[in-house]
Amino acid sequence: EEDPAAIVRYWRDRVPSGSYFFVSHFRSGNNPETAEAEKVLQQTFGRGRWRTDEEIASLLDGLEILDPGVVPASLWRPAAVGEPWGDGAARELTVWEHLIAAGMARKA
Repeated sequence: EEDPAAIVRYWRDRVPSGSYFFVSHFRSGNNPETAEAEKVLQQTFGRGRWRTDEEIASLLDGLEILDPGVVPASLWRPAAVGEPWGDGAARELTVWEHLIAAGMARKA
């Protein structure tokens, strides 16, 4: 109801070309594990909306979404997930890590 797409459009229309936008957002995992975590967080915060990756990407309409696209936020720093101090092997993301997505876009 707060219309986050309108907020992004407002700033998109006012910043110069070459500006970057970064968004992080609760994301729907569409599975029983993340559905339960969403329920807990919704009760904790009392408000908010979870969106699919496609819905989150649509918030960046009119901008060039940069690689790797809208992904779990932990994957924006995959070395941190892969424990660079160890053997570098990637680990599975937790249910909670799957609930936060991030994406970066640039105004052409």
